[in-house]
Amino acid sequence: MKKLISIVIALAVCGGALAQQKQGHVRRPKPRGVGVNTVVGQAQLEVQYAFNATDVKNQNTYIDLHCLLVGKDGLSKQYSVFLERSDSLYDAYLKAHPNAEGVPSNSFTLGRNGEYWSEYQYTEIFTESGVQTFYSWMPWAMEKYNAYYTEPTGMQKWTVGTETQLILGHKCQKATCNWRGRNFVAWFASDIPVRLGPWKFNGLPGLILKVYDTEKLYVYEAVSLRSGNFPIKKRDYNEFSKDSRDHIYRLQVAANRDHLKTGGAISRTTGLPASKKHPYEPLEKE
Repeated sequence: MKKLISIVIALAVCGGALAQQKQGHVRRPKPRGVGVNTVVGQAQLEVQYAFNATDVKNQNTYIDLHCLLVGKDGLSKQYSVFLERSDSLYDAYLKAHPNAEGVPSNSFTLGRNGEYWSEYQYTEIFTESGVQTFYSWMPWAMEKYNAYYTEPTGMQKWTVGTETQLILGHKCQKATCNWRGRNFVAWFASDIPVRLGPWKFNGLPGLILKVYDTEKLYVYEAVSLRSGNFPIKKRDYNEFSKDSRDHIYRLQVAANRDHLKTGGAISRTTGLPASKKHPYEPLEKE
């Protein structure tokens, strides 16, 4: 890996469950800007989920605001609303300050711990014909590993129970599964006949409105449902290389656990490879 002259990572100590934070405290990549987008389809349903919120009524307490666009013919898109807003703010700043020598580093931080990177936030997902494609942005100093990989839908083997709860006015039924080393609980609305949900969770006979692991380290909860006509836009991913899920997963976990080492940082004082370990529990343990 390319050695850097120096990397300074700020370590913040936060209370609560570890995965309720961006645990590794990895510096986010430079702002992306809106970039070139092509409309590839139309969605009729928009679902927004609070991701690891401490208060679902307050977006400032979310790690991310996750959006699922459900379109025709099995096409869907998932992305970070916070990053989309940040991209627009970044472009607006550059337009208003064309001679600026730099961009304030804290100008586009949204949500809780917005100055840090999370693989769950910095991934855009397209689902089509039973295949999910994951476009993964790596953290600062690791952008050369930006890549995409594919996986089939329906990876979880759910057991549907009889318990119910009301979410956004919809009666949701409970389902459970063990997947990639964790036990998960999902609540799905059978009156919304969409076999999708946030992140990689899908395959139930209704839209998943809430899903979490039994330790509640990772929680997605729907906070908004809208019907309408929403364009599904796709960025230019030509600079993303095709990779395997295993390789990207290992890089992401390594970055969270020791970004300095994984990013190839060199200590300013010793001239030796730098290292600073952090605890990290991934959503997918294997």
